[in-house]
Formats: sequence, structure tokens, C-alpha cells
Amino acid sequence: MAPRLSSANRRKAILDSALPLFARKGFAATTTKEIAQTAGVSEALIFKHFPSKASLYEAIFLTCIDEDPEYARLVALPASTAALVQMIQAFVRHFVVELPDNAEDRTRHRLTMLSLLEDGEFMRQVYDGLHERFMPTFTAAVKAAAAAGDLIDQPVGAENGLWLADHLSLGLASVCLSGRPLVPYTGDRMDLARQTVWFILRGLGLRDDVIAAQEKNSRFPFVPFDPMCVPGAAPDQTDLIRSN
Repeated sequence: MAPRLSSANRRKAILDSALPLFARKGFAATTTKEIAQTAGVSEALIFKHFPSKASLYEAIFLTCIDEDPEYARLVALPASTAALVQMIQAFVRHFVVELPDNAEDRTRHRLTMLSLLEDGEFMRQVYDGLHERFMPTFTAAVKAAAAAGDLIDQPVGAENGLWLADHLSLGLASVCLSGRPLVPYTGDRMDLARQTVWFILRGLGLRDDVIAAQEKNSRFPFVPFDPMCVPGAAPDQTDLIRSN
């Protein structure tokens, strides 16, 4: 007999079963009966954990944030120019570097695209969650950068700046969903990520000399540093972090 799952593990099993169904069929076309059959539980048990199908939809997004240690690290950073740069790097790294290589992230991204084509409810929940949970940290970092004299005057406000950064990164991820590059960008994916970080930080008003100093400290896009993965390194080692 299979071991009895704990309540937390059963809840996770339901979420893991619902995600690919929602991503393949969309919210409206996916039934709780299908989710229950895929998860190997009853519909009644689904509604015990999730009061409605919409709450199950929302939990898919919240789980990906609440269980992400990188998100927890970012929101705990003290407001500063360095924190602002790290947040933008995290956006770009996720969408441009990590998402295309991660099957679960690609599935969640397909759910994003389907939501936008349907009623947008899932993405409304995503953006409401980001506004509540992440926006205060981001705007505080922008204000700190301005107070430090690291920003030039420009017409883009902090809140719209975050949404524009998100939308650019989201678009870059979308052209990778097929598993091969659809846009003839020059350079490899790591080059594209670095250029995207620069593009966004400039758009937010960060001075070029400040961006260059931040890059010198942490390298764009931020990845665990490997001395073999720098210009001039052996090609076979450099290619380990590159996906054309």
C-alpha cells in the first residue's frame, strides 16, 4: 500500500497536477474533475484544500513565489542602488537564462500566455501579487538610488519602470518557448541577458558609470562566478553556461 500523503504533500500534488492542465487547456476548459483524476484524489478533497478553481489558480502563482529563496533574499535587501541592480538582474536571469531551460518554468509561462489570451485572470492575480509583495521593496531601492545621486532625471516612474522591465523580460522568454531562438539576436543568451540588464537599468535612469561599477562587482547577468566563464576562457568551458 502506498504511504499516506501528508496534507501539505497532497496539496502540492494537486498543484503539480493542475499546472500542466491549466497551461495546456487554459482556465475555463480545465475542470476540477480532470485535476482530481490526474492528482489521484477526489474533487471533494480538492475543494477541501482550495475553496474554488480560481483559488487553485492563484495558489500556483503564490507557491512559485513563497517557495523561492531568491525572492525572499531580494525582498530582504536594504534599499540601495545595489539592491535595485540585483532585482533587475533577478528578473532578467529568470526570464532570459533560467526559464528557457526549465520545463516547469516553461509550463508556467505557457499558463501566462494562455491567461493573456483568455480573460487575463491568472495574470491579474500575478501582477496584484507582485504589486503587493515586491513593489514596495523595488520603489524603496529606486528612491535610495536617487538619494545617492545614482539616477538621472527621466520621465519613467519607479512603478511603471518595474512593469516595463517585467514586460520586456516576459517577451524575451516568450520567443524561447518553442525550444529554439525565434529572433536573430546577435550573441548568445548570456550576451543577450547582459544587454537586457543594461537596457533596463538605463531606462530606469541609472547612470552608465554606476551601472559599470555594479557590473564590475557582480558581473551581468549574475550567475555563480566561474573563472573559466570569462572572455578568453577555453571555449569548451565557456559553452557550459551558454545556450545559443
